[in-house]
Amino acid sequence: MRIAVLGGTGGVGTYFVKKALAAGHEINALVRTPSKLANLPNLTIHKGDVTNSDDINALVEGADLVVSCLGNVKGVLIMEKAANLVLAAAAKQNPMPKCLFVSSIGCGGSSWLIKQILQLINGRTQFADYLRADIRISKETVVPYVLVRPAALKEKPGNGKYRTFKGDGTFARPMAKEDVATFLLDAVTSDQWDNNGGIQLAGRK
Repeated sequence: MRIAVLGGTGGVGTYFVKKALAAGHEINALVRTPSKLANLPNLTIHKGDVTNSDDINALVEGADLVVSCLGNVKGVLIMEKAANLVLAAAAKQNPMPKCLFVSSIGCGGSSWLIKQILQLINGRTQFADYLRADIRISKETVVPYVLVRPAALKEKPGNGKYRTFKGDGTFARPMAKEDVATFLLDAVTSDQWDNNGGIQLAGRK
């Protein structure tokens, strides 16, 4: 399967690229700094900007699936614009690739408390960009998608387990970034999370 990846040099994205390659998929990754990804078999690295429509169109063209592991960095808002560009590019393809998006707990009504905390930590402007992207994706009616809102992410080895659910994620078990990547890889071949408005994702013992 040909998978287009955004955010492949981030915490979740790096794990996903490695797992997807190990599973035999072909990866095309759009990154700003190509040196951050190792030159591996079946991995094609494209230098570009996730908020540039030409770069996104070129990446998505011919892809069987698109995976966005993007996240805002301080002072830079990319989530809403990238989501719009990815969905627009996917809608032009025939067949349309399924698009997987990583959002954040606190979006989509998943936790009022965590939403307030993240706004205090990262700023209202940053979190508002996540919210707009989350809303845009959750209302998509043409392109097949998966929208996932992980609980607090930890820098620790994963155990290959996770829990998906709807509803309040305030007290959801934190999870390793590697386990988010495991979920994404499972979502590549499963349709159980498709087009359902978004789900919450948490760790599991």
